[in-house]
Amino acid sequence: MNAEKFLQRYRVLEGLLEKRYEGIKTSSPSVIIEYIRDPDSQSVRVDLDLLREIRNILSHNAGPGGEPVVEPSDEMLRRLDQVIEYVRRPRRAADFGTPADRVFSATPNDRVLHVMRGMCKNGYSHVPVMERGSMAGVFSARGLFEYLAEHGLDEINDSLRVREMGKHIRFDGRDGERYLFVSARTSINEVRGLFQKHTERNRRLSAVFVTENGDPGETLLRMLTPWDVLSDPTPNPK
Repeated sequence: MNAEKFLQRYRVLEGLLEKRYEGIKTSSPSVIIEYIRDPDSQSVRVDLDLLREIRNILSHNAGPGGEPVVEPSDEMLRRLDQVIEYVRRPRRAADFGTPADRVFSATPNDRVLHVMRGMCKNGYSHVPVMERGSMAGVFSARGLFEYLAEHGLDEINDSLRVREMGKHIRFDGRDGERYLFVSARTSINEVRGLFQKHTERNRRLSAVFVTENGDPGETLLRMLTPWDVLSDPTPNPK
């Protein structure tokens, strides 16, 4: 019977989520509801809520002979299996965006004009500035405009180096843009939420950088832009 199969598989789902929240103080009456409130469940939240309702009906209602009052369809079993698989193998930020070895980057000693030509050729607006494997800043179109507004066009010549742009390549948002670092274990849905939340005027989130523990001093693993995460993304090759 599908009702029995459904309840067995639902218990598998509960077991996975109990392990997920083990040792974590939660405010929800069940791990299922806790997960529904979790940013990581965004892609399966509608199905999960429906499955929870079916489970409650099966568990708390029965016919005169003890038989279930509803019989889940094969489609509902399939959806439950998909949710279980999703919880078992969560999609992480480290599986999306552009791998570090394919990111167009600059070094502090690179000539600004050389970096600008590369940005124009490839259509990039943000270029990580790398030094000894970790990020030293971000060269951006907006940062360049801010530099020109402060120093004038005459400052842009073939001898100008990236490091000389000073505060305009910092990644602490000084040029009106914002960059965040997350760990490789961060879920892609959480990253999507970061892009959606940071929409304050002149403080938009331009890029998210992935390192092992979310520390800017660590080796860069991935670079994610809004384009990578806001349209139901699929993982890019590692």
